[in-house]
Amino acid sequence: MLTLVWFKRDLRLDDHEPLHRALAAGAVLPVYIIEPDYWRQPDTSTRQWQLTAQAVQQLDAALRKLGQPLLVRRGPATQVIRQLLQQFPIQQVCSHQETGNLWTYQRDEAVGRLLQECGIVWQQCRQHAVFRRLSSRDLWFSQADAFLRSPCLPAPDHLPFVWPEPPPPDSIWQLPPRHELAPLAAQQLVFYQQPSQLLQSFLHTRSRQYRTHISLPAKAETSCSRLSVPLSLGQLSLRRLQQDCYQLSKHSSGQHQLGLQALFSRLRWHCHFMQKLEDEPALEFFPMQPLYRGLRNEHHPAYWQAWSTGFTGYPLIDAAMRCLRSTGWLHFRGRAMLTAFASYQLWLDWRSVALHLARCFNDYEPGIHYPQIQMQAGTTSINPNRMYNPLKQSQQKDPRGDFIRRWCPELAALPDNWLHQPWLLTHNLQLQYHCVLERDYPLPVVDLVTATRLARQRISAWHQQHPNTEWQQSRTQVMTRHASRKRPQPKAKTVNRAQLDFDW
Repeated sequence: MLTLVWFKRDLRLDDHEPLHRALAAGAVLPVYIIEPDYWRQPDTSTRQWQLTAQAVQQLDAALRKLGQPLLVRRGPATQVIRQLLQQFPIQQVCSHQETGNLWTYQRDEAVGRLLQECGIVWQQCRQHAVFRRLSSRDLWFSQADAFLRSPCLPAPDHLPFVWPEPPPPDSIWQLPPRHELAPLAAQQLVFYQQPSQLLQSFLHTRSRQYRTHISLPAKAETSCSRLSVPLSLGQLSLRRLQQDCYQLSKHSSGQHQLGLQALFSRLRWHCHFMQKLEDEPALEFFPMQPLYRGLRNEHHPAYWQAWSTGFTGYPLIDAAMRCLRSTGWLHFRGRAMLTAFASYQLWLDWRSVALHLARCFNDYEPGIHYPQIQMQAGTTSINPNRMYNPLKQSQQKDPRGDFIRRWCPELAALPDNWLHQPWLLTHNLQLQYHCVLERDYPLPVVDLVTATRLARQRISAWHQQHPNTEWQQSRTQVMTRHASRKRPQPKAKTVNRAQLDFDW
């Protein structure tokens, strides 16, 4: 039996169930499809494609060592798969399930219809602890635990030869340029070339500082795992990573053990958030709490421009945005702070914030991205409003200004006591430190105290538009569907993706 193994966001050989099933059935035809229409979507970017292309090329090299090259094709998935069905005696298709954006869901629906018409079985395997058509959130924790504890599958040591395939031409990797962000520099691509080395350096060395440095912007860059990109591309198995992390922590002690345990816990949250989007795909477009629809419909071009480019006048906010735009990576506290500042103090629509950050992130994972954005923007009703104070965060998390000075060099000459609030500088001090406000660095786009108070007033006024009983009932429904828990909760009907009307 010849099985087409469709690689998507699972660009590895280790712990790859579709590949394992295909080999058990007979010969394997490994395929990756470059879909230009996907890379035109508003949540994608050139930098994401750069990393994807690099990972696909590495997968091709690994497969060639086993005897069968990766077939890289370009075009709509339905068109490519139809051509392959005509070219090869394919009897089944195997792939991993994907919890992606609406575009990938509709793509998979179209592929499913095509294969059904052709009489081809499509086996879709679970890659994460995410469950389709989950009948109740009460069941998730035990099911997730069972999946993550289940045995990992070894990488194959050979593949039956099916078809000779020369290396893809350079032209196949070229996509229409995107101008919203600069491509990643060569050294940034090199950083992610060896996911296994990145993994080992964290497990055995960098994890010792993980818990203490995770919220410190100047130190998180090296002390965080930095595994989010290979995890989002599927170059690493989440299941194997969690098991390796657990086993190593059992034989460690002190800060090393605590760091590994912290990562182990966060890997479980990874799947918890993905399950939210799987259960309710409309979270890409609509607030988790339906009563918050229309809360932020105003458009503030000047605020948007200042925030999205890193010129708000608040040094830590600007440093975080500039770091993200330049490198495609930012520690979690920085991501949360950027979202909260945009959503509360600037009162920007969380959907436009989500799209901009998605394009910036090298590790964009829709199933994590949209629930997290909504949590930080305060549109869930099951999480407290996180109105971060950027001045307080700056003074606590970057007291010496190492991170700020790196990404806001126009502020580098300021002493520590002025660095976090340069708007207090007198004109003479601005001249002395070569940082003239509104020339070298902007004044704050909003007054922090006034903007925060206004945000609270707006939320309070919005709540008064609905009776408390309506809020309570709606909040209970949201918690039943999405809240984290181990104990049974009242059951609620889970909406299937196919039943959703994306126009409401």
